[in-house]
Amino acid sequence: MAAPGLLRGGWNRLVSGLLGLGAGWARPPARALRQVFEVTEGSTTVIEGKIIEDVKTPTPPNPSGQCPICRWNLKHKYNYEDVLLLSQFIRSDGGMLPRRITGLCLEEHKKVAVCVQMAHRAGLLPNHRPMHSEGHVSKKPKLNRVTGVAAQLLASWLSILPAGQSDLLSPSGREALSGAESPFVLDTPC
Repeated sequence: MAAPGLLRGGWNRLVSGLLGLGAGWARPPARALRQVFEVTEGSTTVIEGKIIEDVKTPTPPNPSGQCPICRWNLKHKYNYEDVLLLSQFIRSDGGMLPRRITGLCLEEHKKVAVCVQMAHRAGLLPNHRPMHSEGHVSKKPKLNRVTGVAAQLLASWLSILPAGQSDLLSPSGREALSGAESPFVLDTPC
């Protein structure tokens, strides 16, 4: 019973589309820009929307490129300081969008990921930080700190050094290492 109704509906759409009747293929695109006009005639106001012609989008210089960066010949022309370019490929929390969304090739995806990481470290993307809960205090990063067994080894090594040689770790003590009178230079086999 439902089959004849479906066939009739399909036939009607086909005929109306071929003959230009109804709203077949002559329908304007749904996403076109429209300019709104308001016309007042006496006591009636007519609001009308007219479709604005689309502006031609620029064609890339290398349309055969496999990703947006390759298409626009930007392969070796960006670095971590180009935050406007990099911000197109990151989420609001600062993480990289996946390749299936960005459309980048593997090489450029890796390069953009490295540049995003460098921009984060340089503080160029302050608005793209992960959201923390209220009252969250982030840990201070450990930067070149010697702890545990390494600290004990360093302390024992410093106690073994001859008198006056324990200041080798200071900036003025490094100059002693460059001279031939240093015990480290004299004791090394040639």
